[in-house]
Amino acid sequence: MLAKRGSGFLARFTLTIWFLLQVACHAAFAGNYVVSWNGVGQLSIPPTATNVQAIAAGGNASLALLGDGTVIAWGTTAATNTPAGLSNVVAIAAGEGQNLALKNDGALVAWGAPRTAATTNIPAGLSNIVAIACGDDHNLVLKSDGTLYAWGANYSGQTNIPAGLSNVVTIAAGNSGNIAVKNDGTVWVSGPYYPTNLINSFSNAVGGALVAGAYQGAVLSGDGTAYAWGFNGITVSTNSNVTAITGRSPINQAGCVLALRRDGTLTGWGGSYLGQTNVWMNLSNVLAIAAGYGYNIAIVGNRLPTRI
Repeated sequence: MLAKRGSGFLARFTLTIWFLLQVACHAAFAGNYVVSWNGVGQLSIPPTATNVQAIAAGGNASLALLGDGTVIAWGTTAATNTPAGLSNVVAIAAGEGQNLALKNDGALVAWGAPRTAATTNIPAGLSNIVAIACGDDHNLVLKSDGTLYAWGANYSGQTNIPAGLSNVVTIAAGNSGNIAVKNDGTVWVSGPYYPTNLINSFSNAVGGALVAGAYQGAVLSGDGTAYAWGFNGITVSTNSNVTAITGRSPINQAGCVLALRRDGTLTGWGGSYLGQTNVWMNLSNVLAIAAGYGYNIAIVGNRLPTRI
């Protein structure tokens, strides 16, 4: 981790110089670029990360979906070994050791070195997928009919989808649980110890994120307010212009939430054991965010690119 290479001023100076070099490197590229802060290996953004359409962050690997439908990966695990010939991708997701890619024909591709081997085995007959998400040891997909399917480890019931759950429009997966937002703004969450009084009160949710374990998460309401819960109770963001939320922390660490505001700036709160809630260099013009274990990545630019 760059922040660990020195102490005090030296550590901050080192990270600042690295950040400026990253920006200078990408300044020559047309369109959007990716920045990252904290973490090990995940900071080494490939020079081919241009015309980026979407990003994903996992345990020890990051993904970028390029405008031509190809995917690049970087980090410190086998999850960075993107399958040869992978193309026509429209969505990506990253877990603790596994990655998922959704192609434009509805096919799924999985790779990596997961703790639970089953997470990279695509279930036979799975089709009509429109959205994907990865937890630590399980995967969750949304089908075109508004129903869900999950597979992988089930030690917290994360692959148990209730009968009759339908009309889902948005999904998220965390260490050992899931969040689904329905078209009426209500929320379904799997995993123990969730504040059911908060979850059951939502009627205008538009998105969610599981931050750590089965205990911490966040929901984004239609008015741009982010509600988060965890070991310290329920917190509400003071900014009502949030358009996206993300977060990820190991099971034994306090969770953190990173939020993207409508004006393209970021804010973060919660556990910051590696400084991941610190927004380096006061980033602006941010278009998308993703959080991994102890690091964050963001797309910076003027607009999301048009697919080629």
